[in-house]
Amino acid sequence: MIWIVLTFLALSVYLYCLLGGADFGVGVHELFVSKKKKRQHEEVVRVAMGPVWEANHMWIIITIVILFVGFPRVYAEVSTYLHIPITLMLVGIIMRGCAFSFRHYDAVEDGSRKYYSLIFSLSSILTPITFGMIVGALMLGKINPEGLDYYSVYVAPWLNLFTLATGFFILSIFTFIASIFMIGEETIGDLKKSYIRRAKIVHLIMIAMGGLVFLTAQMEGFPLAIQFLKNPIALTSVALATISHFLLWKWLASAKAWPLRFVAGFQLLMVVTAWMEFSFPNAITYADGSVLSFLAEAGPDKTLWMLGLTLIIGAIIFLPILGYLFFVFKKGTIKSI
Repeated sequence: MIWIVLTFLALSVYLYCLLGGADFGVGVHELFVSKKKKRQHEEVVRVAMGPVWEANHMWIIITIVILFVGFPRVYAEVSTYLHIPITLMLVGIIMRGCAFSFRHYDAVEDGSRKYYSLIFSLSSILTPITFGMIVGALMLGKINPEGLDYYSVYVAPWLNLFTLATGFFILSIFTFIASIFMIGEETIGDLKKSYIRRAKIVHLIMIAMGGLVFLTAQMEGFPLAIQFLKNPIALTSVALATISHFLLWKWLASAKAWPLRFVAGFQLLMVVTAWMEFSFPNAITYADGSVLSFLAEAGPDKTLWMLGLTLIIGAIIFLPILGYLFFVFKKGTIKSI
């Protein structure tokens, strides 16, 4: 049953990056929309996100629940030594949700709207970066429970060049996915063209940020590139993601919404697969070289059986409902240009 639980954990992380990531990326795009097109863009965002943005957060909730119930020590270690970036990430999620709601559903429309929009965009940047820094800290191997001061124990593991590069890499991925998803929404020609143009720019930035992750890892004494080359599945995943770039640019030229969304989702899947394959079964790598393994630190068998059964039943019930939610509210907006 542990493998079923781990599968749901991996799936939840991927879907949060795909669906929730697109929501965050939209907020980043708002910073680069001209004043002339800003209200039109905000209306497109309201239509695109309004019915589903809260539903997308269920994936991060499921991730937390799986860790808390199925892998309690992993949950405790992560929430203890990385409590600062986790708190910042949660603050960003809350601020973004509040700003989005107040901007679109405030009873009185006044000058406060621009402040809500600014908070919406800034928190959409904060959350992906801190999420990426958490991921980077789990891999880097600087978490040191035996540290002699607060900084070495609770700050140094997540505040360094590698984790910052990972954070900006995640931010670029989310922004790229958002630009791809927005191409399929109902928009006027000029605004749609701007999404296509941004998708191309952000895609190049994303590739550069991926290279920066490997470079900063080497600078931090973490031979990430060498270890990737020694891992066939991780290397194959990166290679497939790279090859799919050609299809992406081909479909960007014709602006085919469905193929673009599929290839963007595939690229993200390959990135997540490479990361998980590279890390698994380790959840945390410590400064002394020891690791915290999912397999070694799993909860009791009875707990895992109940958790796995609950996840299976929940998936059978709620995934069709979630699919129907997307179908109802997105019908007619996902189409080719």
